[in-house]
Amino acid sequence: MNPGKLPLMASGARKLVEVCADVQPGEQALVITDMRQDPLLAEALAAALVARGAIPLVLTLAQGKLDSGEPPSPAAAAMRAADVVFMPVSVSFTHTEAVREACAGGTRIVALTQWTADMMIGGGIDADFAAIEPRVRRVAAVWDAGETVRLTTEAGTDLTLDIRGRLGTPHAKTGIVRRGEFHPVPDIESPVSPVTSEGVIVCDASIPYLGIGVLESPVTLEVHGGRVVSIAGGRAADVVRRAWEAMDDPHVYNVAELGLGMNPHCRLIGVMLEDEGVASTCHIGTGTSTTLGGTVKAACHYDFVIHEPTIHVDGRLLVERGNLQLPAD
Repeated sequence: MNPGKLPLMASGARKLVEVCADVQPGEQALVITDMRQDPLLAEALAAALVARGAIPLVLTLAQGKLDSGEPPSPAAAAMRAADVVFMPVSVSFTHTEAVREACAGGTRIVALTQWTADMMIGGGIDADFAAIEPRVRRVAAVWDAGETVRLTTEAGTDLTLDIRGRLGTPHAKTGIVRRGEFHPVPDIESPVSPVTSEGVIVCDASIPYLGIGVLESPVTLEVHGGRVVSIAGGRAADVVRRAWEAMDDPHVYNVAELGLGMNPHCRLIGVMLEDEGVASTCHIGTGTSTTLGGTVKAACHYDFVIHEPTIHVDGRLLVERGNLQLPAD
């Protein structure tokens, strides 16, 4: 913690409160943090909420055990009761029943997993979220209408995904959080959850979980029948493999998501919500898919970030080496 950073964080905190969540005077606002996170994050958010005229409650938890493991039941109840929730936590609660149930009741949730004080000062937070939102929704509409996606990279990824009947629009992450939505900020992305998938994933950018971060060498995952059947690639692969095995849950191997990063200000720094938003990347999520339109609830949700993807949807080019190809864009 560096208290001298608090004044520098004020602008980012205001943007999260006033732009991303559009907090209104008198709203009940919950800030959930944990004992491993910099307390300045919660302090900056609480100050911005008070300045906005909201009624903030700060709840500090012990660190969660698993990314997308469920929060304690009192925290889940507080989430359901709040108008808006900010979550600067060290371990993700994003893909959980607690989030799904709170959103179903109308709560707006801003996920701030692994945030640092510096992220509130600059980086992805500098994006013009409202200006980017229409592009994200245009990509989501492509997923809505699509049936087959092919993802390739020069590093060796070659993955085919069946997305028939799966929608992108309800799950588009624009950073503008409306009633009943959760958004991971500053990760602007357009995700879709496949029915099934087949092929090879060569993750060459980042695995921002389990203390891995930016990769020094690639990790290769083989996918058959919508499940990861093998993972190889040195220490990083070993860490993921051991974590999956320890969970003793067959659903953790589910290929849950293809997400396209769309924030031009995000940087690859080993923190999930910066890395997954980098505009020249995509990521493949594994494990839980229920919060993205899928049907699988797993013990975790991990993302594998990939450099410069080429993506075709029903044979039409959508992304070429990390560059979005939208007509009349």
